[in-house]
Amino acid sequence: MRIAIVHPYPVWSRAVGGTTRLYALVRHLARRHEVHVFTHGHGETEDEAEAVRELAELGAVQRVFPRPRATWLTKARWAASREPYFVAHNRNPALESALAALDRDRGIDVAHLELISVAPLVGHLGSRTARVLAEQELMSITTERLRGVSWRHKSAYHYFITQQLPRIRTFESETLRRFDRLFGINEIEAVRMAELSGRKVEVLPHVVDTRVFTPGNPPPVPDSVLFVGNYGHHPNVEAVFWLMQSVWPSVRSAAPGARMRIVGPGLEASQVRALEALGAEIVGRVEDLVGTYRAASVFVNPILSGGGMRGKVLEAFACGVPVVSTGIGLEGVAAAPGEHCDRADGAPAFAQALLRLLADASLRSVRAGRARSLVVAHYDARLVMERLETAFDEAFAARRTGARP
Repeated sequence: MRIAIVHPYPVWSRAVGGTTRLYALVRHLARRHEVHVFTHGHGETEDEAEAVRELAELGAVQRVFPRPRATWLTKARWAASREPYFVAHNRNPALESALAALDRDRGIDVAHLELISVAPLVGHLGSRTARVLAEQELMSITTERLRGVSWRHKSAYHYFITQQLPRIRTFESETLRRFDRLFGINEIEAVRMAELSGRKVEVLPHVVDTRVFTPGNPPPVPDSVLFVGNYGHHPNVEAVFWLMQSVWPSVRSAAPGARMRIVGPGLEASQVRALEALGAEIVGRVEDLVGTYRAASVFVNPILSGGGMRGKVLEAFACGVPVVSTGIGLEGVAAAPGEHCDRADGAPAFAQALLRLLADASLRSVRAGRARSLVVAHYDARLVMERLETAFDEAFAARRTGARP
């Protein structure tokens, strides 16, 4: 099959967050299919060129299209549009034209998306193209939860977006119906998508490559605590500040040797200074993410808002690192608190759970072993991507026979 993947960010091995699932998908598909990736450029030309080269080595074609320049007048038009603001923001005429040209000249069998916000980009594809959406973070759910975020962690943009919730729900309801196959990343989002679309929606979880993310030696650094995230994503910023302001003082008081490492791209200089003043070590992007997990005694996931599923939890599990997480941070992960991980909601409970793990090496070992077994059985990239590939086959076959769902 000829498969087109459309995504807001370049796809490559150094991607973070949800894009890691797309990288796993490209690796899986490129062995047997012709894969084309269409993505926005963000001005990071060296990284984007490397992403293109890396996918070429896998046998896939990646084309990066710079976003159109956004003037104040353009943004005003987006705000006034019937579409949600960030849907209009993802419009890219050059990308849309190139995608339509590929379909016109050679034919696209399946178009795959993982964010509904880029759905208009596939609007000009022909009727023979099957459309599959494996949504990673449903806009209506994340926007509803944003309303509950403390004012200290919300910008003017966040207040503006929450006012667009009716528009977001309407867009989702209308757009979801246009896809041949629908997947939600967890049960909560799948149920909402089914309610909005009146269609069957299956669950397709996040993934981890358990051949790469593995436990290893040497043993972790004593009393080392780790959080990993893309800080261009608001829930991760909110999480680290809540952790450092509300949880970490209690931890450091009881365990003065504890060390908090914050890894990943996207923190602004002012945020770095503020977090360092609270006692965090800001690492930024790392080349060896697996080694970074292995060096941690405990991984924390203090997520308070947002949606989707946190691949970082699966990565920590796969690397044999015990995890303390909020309930929201565990959504979509079939982990039993007290068996595979520790769940703690509220600062005192979170600090207590973290301190208990730091103090008990035997407990850490038991949690880590069970969690590793869980991800191997249910979230390994090969297992999940084979399921998605089968869905592509079925959707394309249904298109050819006119038996759309």
